[in-house]
Amino acid sequence: MARVAPDTVRNAEQEPDAPQDYGAAGLTADEYQRIKAVLGRRPTAAELAMYGVMWSEHCSYKSSKVHLRYFGETTTDAMRAKIAAGIGAQAGAAPVGDGWAATFKIESHNSPSYLEPYHGAATGVGGVVRDILAMGARPVAVVDQLRVGPVDAPDTARVLPAAVAGIADYASGLGVANIGGETHFDESYAEHPLVNAGCIGLLRLDDIHDAKATGLGNKVVLYGGATGLDGVGGAAMASAALGDDAADHGAVAVGKPRIPVGDPELESRLVAATLKAFAAGLVLGIQDLGAAGIACATSELAAAGDGGMSVSLDDVPLAEPDMSAREIFCSESQERMCAVVRPEDLAAFLAVCAEYAIPAVAIGEVTDTGRLVVTHGGETVVDVPPGSVADGGPVYERPYARPASADTLAADAWEAFAESPGGAW
Repeated sequence: MARVAPDTVRNAEQEPDAPQDYGAAGLTADEYQRIKAVLGRRPTAAELAMYGVMWSEHCSYKSSKVHLRYFGETTTDAMRAKIAAGIGAQAGAAPVGDGWAATFKIESHNSPSYLEPYHGAATGVGGVVRDILAMGARPVAVVDQLRVGPVDAPDTARVLPAAVAGIADYASGLGVANIGGETHFDESYAEHPLVNAGCIGLLRLDDIHDAKATGLGNKVVLYGGATGLDGVGGAAMASAALGDDAADHGAVAVGKPRIPVGDPELESRLVAATLKAFAAGLVLGIQDLGAAGIACATSELAAAGDGGMSVSLDDVPLAEPDMSAREIFCSESQERMCAVVRPEDLAAFLAVCAEYAIPAVAIGEVTDTGRLVVTHGGETVVDVPPGSVADGGPVYERPYARPASADTLAADAWEAFAESPGGAW
């Protein structure tokens, strides 16, 4: 049996390195050595899983950052005057008049929607709704953009109807209208569908909130659904190549994570409770738990704030018994958020959650150590600089080439689009 990484920081140097330490986490040998250099030791099992998902393509954009930087570098002052929240925020926001702003967010759920189209697409909607919500906005509409294989392909018949149903059912369960969709069929998307879900929200310009952990001693509260084995390591999986076994109608192969299952009814209560807490001034910042779960939320909150946080996994409400620290820390169970709350507001915040029958518990607090320290069962399982996790991932310049078809599209874009298979709206 393959040896796994150590469970605690204390014994992290007791065994030599092995490929199992990083390969299962979706990391390369070079990335693993980079993590060791940051920590000055071998990572623990929980740390390894955390870096694996946070440095994955899905979370860190390590192959696309070199191209996405163009937008920040070319943004002018005139453009910034029309942006209320932009690059780096949980969602974009733009003024729309009379002191109001529209927020918007889109994200892809490609691999999950290939493995299990219905739930993969549905949880994509749930994630963008929570991103809008974390800004302090009320979600008001959902949109989607789908790319699938040829119309008559068996895999298209499996993926497309289920993905459409997942998006529609989740939005309907929230009471949010799906106001637009667009689908394109092409051979290049066979067995590699793109499932993009977007959400639009509204809020007052003065009520836009940042996601950061500030204020020494302020509490970090986990609220929403219970934490289970859903999607452990899912972001790393979604960034890797899928094998032939992935097409078994959502039956995830051994060693691959379970696709999370969404609960729109719970999310509707989460929306109501969060908006009420914002309106009452009970929260300083909120982070959605999406890919990488608690690992993602705590590292990003700490990195964006004062730089330190202590967290205990012992009080996390669990959906299943005997979960390891790695599983609790990196679970992608849905409908969960982290809020930063002043100690004097904690009781009132918990009362709002109880009003909507939402489990909530303080799992940590903001510190001044500059470290993210996580304990489980009395042992320290994570001790890292949070910026190295949230912002310190590798950036790659991959080879690329301009396809010849791009010249045709650029020369006569609308005609080329309208005449292409499936191109008509």
